Amino acid sequence: MIDAELLRSLPSTFGAGLALTVALTVLTGVASFAVAVPVAGLRLASSRRLRWPVVAYIEVFRNVPALIQIIFWAFALPTLFPMQIRQRLFFDNAVVDALGAVTGIPLPYYGLAAALGLTLNTSAHLAEILRGGMQSVPRQHVDAARSLGAGRRAAFLSVLVPAGIRAAFPAVSTRLIHNMKNTALASFVAVPELFSRVQGEITRTFDATRLLLVAAVMYLLLAWLMTVLLAAVDARLRGPGSEPARG
Repeated sequence: MIDAELLRSLPSTFGAGLALTVALTVLTGVASFAVAVPVAGLRLASSRRLRWPVVAYIEVFRNVPALIQIIFWAFALPTLFPMQIRQRLFFDNAVVDALGAVTGIPLPYYGLAAALGLTLNTSAHLAEILRGGMQSVPRQHVDAARSLGAGRRAAFLSVLVPAGIRAAFPAVSTRLIHNMKNTALASFVAVPELFSRVQGEITRTFDATRLLLVAAVMYLLLAWLMTVLLAAVDARLRGPGSEPARG
């Protein structure tokens, strides 16, 4: 059982971390999806000059672990610049100060680095998932749109993208939930999200078992909530009366 004092401290201790986890999840999920759609489209291009750069993007950011990407953007990228430029560009400027005031992150650039690493990793995975979904769309649907006067871009946006998203959405949902769990990696660059708060509380109380169980339950609840929301979106995409696809 969790003692009463620790139970009373949980809302104030983990509330801000949970809010930041949700914010990171939404921000990186939306950004990843926005990047993945055009990357998936270019992945299907007939021109090698268009296709190979996005193949490289997908292979690099999909296969380099998200943790390494986060640490690289947080700690390695700034060191490529001289000290004065580094300070002005990454730490001492109005944009970073404003982000710190809004988010409460002591070093807000590290929060941006974590978001960038998660976005690059997740968008690369989503691009391959969406490519598979787009390839499953019957060619006749695209040809029909072209025969009615739609250009390549219009056919891509009005036929291939919506149908591809519908076909791939179960796998997309799984990847977005995985991205939510990956937000715990932000703790490695001093971003005080949920897991970082748990680590801090463990250091203070030496009560690892119960605190980690609380964190596990909170992540389970977040994953369940995302599953419910994404299943509703899936059903909406498939039309009235449809059952969410299982994948």
